Amino acid sequence: MSDNKVKAPRALYLVVATIIILATLAQFAFLKYGMSNDNIQYKDDGISATILYDATPITSFALKNHNDEIFTQDNLIDKWSFLSFGYTHCPDICPTTLKTLDHVDKILNEMDNAILPQTVFITLDPERDNVKTLSEYIPWFNKDFIGLTGTAEKIAVLTKNLGILNQKREAQNGEEGYQIDHTVVIMLIDPKGRLRALSSAPHDAQTIADDFIKITERFN
Repeated sequence: MSDNKVKAPRALYLVVATIIILATLAQFAFLKYGMSNDNIQYKDDGISATILYDATPITSFALKNHNDEIFTQDNLIDKWSFLSFGYTHCPDICPTTLKTLDHVDKILNEMDNAILPQTVFITLDPERDNVKTLSEYIPWFNKDFIGLTGTAEKIAVLTKNLGILNQKREAQNGEEGYQIDHTVVIMLIDPKGRLRALSSAPHDAQTIADDFIKITERFN
């Protein structure tokens, strides 16, 4: 069997899985946040992200960052934060998201007087992603990014609070280890530690940066 024939089913699976996850996220958002057609987006302001008028507070949590320091909900206060979930063994989606966020960081740093958010990556795979693993992985994308890990139970507190869907998928033919199918979304946390906006895939760095400027001007 050729390599192309092996790769094709896996590629198709990834596409289908992503569509299902995004569709489920949209449904979950409507159920959890009760969003109506009038409060989904500030369309007149040209904002692509989904805005939560009734911002959702982040539940109390305590994880460890990739420098082996405690990171809690208090570390989200008094600053804007981009938040994403993933895992270091992710073959494509997670690295792409982190590279996009690095590009967003560069765009904002090049602007005069722009608010600079912190970027936080939370693993969905604490079994493999310990502090050491994250300490080698996170700086590869951006030395200022923050990677978080902890027990599966502690991470589940956040995934439940924020509606992050994730499920382990055992290895298919030709794969090593397991993969984790998960919600692909970048979350924007406001300086009061509340979920303020969601950016769904596919992600574009310039769009996210433009949205960030408009959102922070409105809600800061």
